[in-house]
Amino acid sequence: MYERLIAVHSFPEIYIFKVIGANTEDFITRVVQATINSVGRDHDLEVRTRESTEGRHVSVTLLVHVEDADEVLDAYEMLHGVEGVRFLV
Repeated sequence: MYERLIAVHSFPEIYIFKVIGANTEDFITRVVQATINSVGRDHDLEVRTRESTEGRHVSVTLLVHVEDADEVLDAYEMLHGVEGVRFLV
């Protein structure tokens, strides 16, 4: 995965993470906090959300300034551990 990230991306850059999960009261907050914890900063972070048609799930799109592939991999690891995550892209 590391080699693929380096081959496809030009770091530093704005990287897009998409997290889909249960539409609970604090899911979005947990996703955003995990991202901040992984990259170590909260500036240069844009968050977009969209609820599913039936309202059971929510999509959280995070546009994050990352310095290198290691930050991307660290963020994926943190996001994977967030309770309620169904898909992570």
